[in-house]
Amino acid sequence: MVDTLITGGHLLTMQGDGAGFVENGAVAIEGRRIVAVGPREKVEALGPARRTIDATGKLVMPGLIDAHTHSHSDLGRGWAQEVQPWMASSYGPLMRHADERDSPIGTMLMLMEGVANGTTTFGDYDRPMDALLAVHEQFGNRAVVCENISELNWDKREEWVAQGWKPGDPTPLDPETGERTLATALALYDRWHGRDEGRLRVILGPHAPDFLSKEMLLRVQEEARKRNTLMHLHVAQDPRENNATLQRYGLRAIPFLDSIGLLAPDLIAVHLCFAEPEEVEMVVRSGAPMTCCSNSIGIIDGVVPPAWQFVQLGGTVALGSDQAPGNNSHNVFSEMRATAMYAKIAARSPLPMPAWQVLRMATIDGAKVLGIDDVVGSLEEGKEADIIMLDLTRPPLAPVLLRPARNIVPNLVYAETGSNVLMTMVAGNIIYQDGEYTNIDRHEVAARVAEASARLQDAVAADPLTHDLAITRLTNEGKI
Repeated sequence: MVDTLITGGHLLTMQGDGAGFVENGAVAIEGRRIVAVGPREKVEALGPARRTIDATGKLVMPGLIDAHTHSHSDLGRGWAQEVQPWMASSYGPLMRHADERDSPIGTMLMLMEGVANGTTTFGDYDRPMDALLAVHEQFGNRAVVCENISELNWDKREEWVAQGWKPGDPTPLDPETGERTLATALALYDRWHGRDEGRLRVILGPHAPDFLSKEMLLRVQEEARKRNTLMHLHVAQDPRENNATLQRYGLRAIPFLDSIGLLAPDLIAVHLCFAEPEEVEMVVRSGAPMTCCSNSIGIIDGVVPPAWQFVQLGGTVALGSDQAPGNNSHNVFSEMRATAMYAKIAARSPLPMPAWQVLRMATIDGAKVLGIDDVVGSLEEGKEADIIMLDLTRPPLAPVLLRPARNIVPNLVYAETGSNVLMTMVAGNIIYQDGEYTNIDRHEVAARVAEASARLQDAVAADPLTHDLAITRLTNEGKI
């Protein structure tokens, strides 16, 4: 007898080279793991189950993977659009007032949104990650996280300005801050890595090539390899990176990383939106995978990340929602659609980035990028049961057409928003079902979010330096 049998629905297993469709299939789960997946008759023949979930009229598939998020900044959702440069003129001046004590409630808000929209794994990149990991642990989702390692000390910004620094200049580096943040990241690894049979994992997160010295980047790589873990690095996200490494080392960011041996299969390269074609090829040749955050980069920079070129060259791409101040949401369905659409528009062709390919980025390829594809990313015997179930009987997934051509995958990518997600399961445990969360009280969270956002608004409003920001002027003019 198995613990759980999900039966009667259509499956997308993500096995093989495509979506791995099974009509009228079933999944059997024992404890945390899938013990059988395939046609309904074959799986049901294994015997009865302690719990049976009727999936008739439903789609059963692997949970989605959001491979790059900054969860705590949800409290500033929508605060960094239509400005340039977005980080120096909006995100930084506003979010520097966020109280770290409120960071966990920002993470909780992000998880509520993502899990309700079918995301089971989050690549969270933030601080204070020790407190945020406690939220991931409570919520029940899967997480591959890192604490930000940086030699940038924003508390000294006024001192920089007094010395002549301005937005766009290379940021001064503070070795003491680098040592402190590296020590915190390593302590986080020691405390949390592998918690709950690997549901929570820790990797190392050097921030960006311009926010760390060459020596510190190599220190982080050394520490990561001692632990056989990955590095999660913003790469060519902003022109400032290229400007800084050019001034410091005579090379743009990606050639600089290559010159010191940092480009390698154990590096996750996030964004690449200001990389030249030959630099994208350099990353692919190194074996480093890419995480693409189409909505965030489209909104804050007006740039199409080179995901299609990366795939064409043979690289592996994951999808990420990045941060809510500049993206406004953590919704992997939205990321799939944007990634496919941007590639087509850039190429002036309907052929680049087909739906099945971006669906793989959101599932099995996302798992590969985070180093967990042996555990999740597809419905396969022996893998953990990270599963979502969607309603196929209502728009935008209805009607279901199976012959002579199927429409489920295109409708998932180009029309679904997450509104049809009925159930989200992680490691065999249901953490969201029919609009309710298993491990948290959404009403309590809403009250705490209101309190935290009020504190943030008051702190920002009390800072005269925020009164002349573009987004503040738009507010005062009644434009937004």
